[in-house]
Amino acid sequence: MAYSYDIEEVPPDDVPCVEHDVRRAKKFLQKHSPESGDCLYDHLTEVLARILAEKPKNAVDIFEAYSRRVKEERFKTQAHHLRDVYVPPAQFEEAKKIIKLFKGVEGLYDGDEEKLEEEEEEEGERRKKVPNMMDLLYYFEQTNVGLPRREMILLNLSIRRLLADKPIENVRFWGKILGNPKNYYVVEAELEPKELDERLEKIAEEEAQKREEELARAEETARTAEEAAGAAGDKETVEGTEDAEEKQEREEEEGLKLVFPPLPTHSWTPPPEVPMEKVGSGANAKVYFVCNEPGLDKWIELPPVTPQQIVIARQIVRYCTGNLETSLHTFPPFPGVEKNYLRAQIARISATTQVSPIGFFTLGAGDEEEELTEEVEEGGVLSENAHYDPLPIKNLIDPSMTNWCHHAPYLLKQGRIAWWNPKADEEELEEEEEEEEEEGRAVEKEVGPPLLTPISEDAIADSIIPWTGVQSTRVQPDQAVALIRSNVWPGAFAFASGRRFANIYVGWGYKYNAYNYSPPSMPPVQDQYKVGPEIMEIQDPTFEQEEAWRIAHLPPPPVIPMGEEEEEGVEEEEEEEEEDE
Repeated sequence: MAYSYDIEEVPPDDVPCVEHDVRRAKKFLQKHSPESGDCLYDHLTEVLARILAEKPKNAVDIFEAYSRRVKEERFKTQAHHLRDVYVPPAQFEEAKKIIKLFKGVEGLYDGDEEKLEEEEEEEGERRKKVPNMMDLLYYFEQTNVGLPRREMILLNLSIRRLLADKPIENVRFWGKILGNPKNYYVVEAELEPKELDERLEKIAEEEAQKREEELARAEETARTAEEAAGAAGDKETVEGTEDAEEKQEREEEEGLKLVFPPLPTHSWTPPPEVPMEKVGSGANAKVYFVCNEPGLDKWIELPPVTPQQIVIARQIVRYCTGNLETSLHTFPPFPGVEKNYLRAQIARISATTQVSPIGFFTLGAGDEEEELTEEVEEGGVLSENAHYDPLPIKNLIDPSMTNWCHHAPYLLKQGRIAWWNPKADEEELEEEEEEEEEEGRAVEKEVGPPLLTPISEDAIADSIIPWTGVQSTRVQPDQAVALIRSNVWPGAFAFASGRRFANIYVGWGYKYNAYNYSPPSMPPVQDQYKVGPEIMEIQDPTFEQEEAWRIAHLPPPPVIPMGEEEEEGVEEEEEEEEEDE
């Protein structure tokens, strides 16, 4: 079949012609629309020119967006000379921050040979301080627990940046507390000895300054009271020198004064405020940093927790909002904002769910290079057992839970780890304690369970078993991972595989409640003063009651002696005889 390339002659229908077909297609595309007056040929020309000028990535995916934008610009008024600026997607800004994070971590030790040598020499110590999030992800992924890989990678880089910027050590990823609309990522760490000493010195100076201000305020109050008493005494002396007549005249001029009864007083005294445990000890032994987006937001250190915050946090239930400065409107009133409530919940969860395979830790000092030591109440030391023999998986998931133990100190009802005696500052404490013991009023010391107590001894509340154990896989038991989850604090997990174990929390930050939470009701209104007959309205007595009272209070008749009665009888008889005569 032959083709005809003569464009002047119109070929017959049965003879194909390329130029004629192209000309005919172009004429079809140049047909104007009766509605808008535009043609498809001009529109495609403008769209292709815009794409070639801007050269976007993946032009085929955004072709429709370019076409719509060209149409919108065509129908704008002639006076509109501003063009829409290209707005990059939200992921672009996040990507720039993440790239900056990668570059920042990469150049932490660039050009510093001394730090590199120290890192090589103290490799064991650095391994304790910098957590390996990829290793943690590997084990938790096998048990369907943890966070997405993207978050774990960003956490790994962000924690390394935090470790380089802050004077902290022994950093550990604590977990993630869910909130609405934002979540909290929590990192646990310990302060370096130098930083800890500086903070303690600063706190001691602030306390000393506060005591001096209170002492000065008390002296000022006492001086004011003495001056007032002296002025009152001078006035009485002047009044005593006045003549009686002048005093009487002055009283008559002032008139009759009303004398009111004394104002009522209350006998209730507030209980002594339980002091906060110092930084580096007790519930404040660790410091915690939080952020909403790892790698994009800065880590913010949470303030130390107080016993009052822990006690009130046990009585309320509240979801987090992701804003540390959010006010809390609860009953009982919480002493602080959301960051204080978050710190109190972290302390409660840590004291209950930090568990480890039994035998992994031991009480006593060990080799500093091989063992991780933690200071514990009463001067004990919790150290890692270098001779720990890993338990088999079947023992770790035993329903009795006798092969796991708590390695975090117990949080007392008082809100502290170390019990505080309310009368510790009083004089002659021993004598008072002996007297109170005799009278049965002695203050009982609050004692919690000791360290390394098996979790099988945890109390069962609302018929809920505290812990449940599972095995990651039964197809390959030699590579299985043992996982236990807390039913008291949903979201708390712990795994063990060989000599490796870790704890993590991913939840809403509140305790399990078998029943719907009901806020406590308001307490009854207290009486302002004691109710007595002097302030009560008494009903007027009736006539019968007054007569009965009068008769009951009549004086008794006089008593006459017996001799006097006989003499009076004889005298009366003699008088009667004389009258008869």
